[in-house]
Amino acid sequence: MSQQLTIHQFGPIADVQIELKDLLIFIGPQASGKSTVSKAIFFFKSLRDDLTSYLYQCYNQHRFEEQITIFAKRAKQKFIKIYGSVLQFPEMELTYHYGNGMEVIIRNHPDNRFTDIIFDYQFKQKFRELVAQLRQLDDELQQKSLKFSSSREISAIKAQEAALFETITDEVNQLFNDERDLLFLPAGRSLITTLSQQRYNIDMGDDFTASELDSEAGSLIKLDYLMQNFINRIDNAKFLLNQISMDSLIKNELDQARNPDTEQIIRLAQNLVNSILKGYYRYQNGTEWIDFGNNQSTLINLASSGQQEVVWIVLLILLLIIQQRQVFLVVEEPEANLFPVAQKQIIDLIALLANQNENQVIVTTHSPYILSSFNNLLYAYNLGTDKSEKVEQVVDRHLWLDPHRLDAYILEEGTARSIIDSDMGLIESAEIDKASDIIIDTFNQLFELED
Repeated sequence: MSQQLTIHQFGPIADVQIELKDLLIFIGPQASGKSTVSKAIFFFKSLRDDLTSYLYQCYNQHRFEEQITIFAKRAKQKFIKIYGSVLQFPEMELTYHYGNGMEVIIRNHPDNRFTDIIFDYQFKQKFRELVAQLRQLDDELQQKSLKFSSSREISAIKAQEAALFETITDEVNQLFNDERDLLFLPAGRSLITTLSQQRYNIDMGDDFTASELDSEAGSLIKLDYLMQNFINRIDNAKFLLNQISMDSLIKNELDQARNPDTEQIIRLAQNLVNSILKGYYRYQNGTEWIDFGNNQSTLINLASSGQQEVVWIVLLILLLIIQQRQVFLVVEEPEANLFPVAQKQIIDLIALLANQNENQVIVTTHSPYILSSFNNLLYAYNLGTDKSEKVEQVVDRHLWLDPHRLDAYILEEGTARSIIDSDMGLIESAEIDKASDIIIDTFNQLFELED
């Protein structure tokens, strides 16, 4: 059974039900709910990592509360930090089915004074079991700590802790029916790139707030929760790239690769990234550059708006492909400030990631070029069934997208409607570029007036 999200009377959404496929595409006018839906899916999935972190914290603080009150409060705080106050939606209800019988519900309390997060019996039972396992180990180790321990006994204790933490991680993954890494790439990414060479501090805060302060200008820029996470992932990637170059990372992976397709996939991804950026990314001594060859380069915050917007989309995806990570990825508006050819190439890169380890990707977009690019890869898969060699001369087989793994929705007037032609296995052509039809119709009417 697949995972499923239902939203009722929340923000611009009246009633929406989304069944999660490995590839989900959301289109629609501004303020139609694309971001509302994608953020909700990410939130419900991210409760897995929140629970794991909470259990580790309980163990380290020797605090073992079998009631989920504290965890639920933290989850509610996170939900509000993602969406802001939601009390203006008294009838809202968000339900997420994890595909294994478990579900989590969010709704406002009947008196509309606060928001409830409701965990079902399956979650509560597993929560109590995990807390009990941690308490039992803590009690055992507390008894041992009263004795003088040899280095060998201390090593055994650490191994026992590590084994339990690994077991708990596996059990939490099973509870949420997912073990993929989670990554959300929000819109407005160019802001972070623009400020990357400036001096600023990020205050992450225990209450999930964030701010950016330029000490010279004295300006304050508040960042939302998802942008904070995005910055954290960028910082981790920068640290990695400061230790070792991208070429070295690729060489190390290829030296250990067992799959004969690995080199072809990584080289294809690397070429797509360099083509999209029109250069090569370099991080050196705390400074980011785009190198163009012939000893020409530019600081990243002086690069084009398209390069600034896309640089960390493509680099993070490239790192995921190189390291062959399992991932659930949300990309908001990958087309921002990009020439249509680059939009096509970024969909190739996303398809390459989606086909690796059966990864899961959500894309929100306004671009007909994005939809058409997806359609080409779906069509290549359909034709490749009978004409594999000929199709591969046109489209690399690692980019083909299985139509059964993909769904596309248009969000409008508070609802979501699938725009997949099930017979063709393609996105309906009539939905790809309605604006062009309107523009052409207007032109034809004007042309008739001239006659």
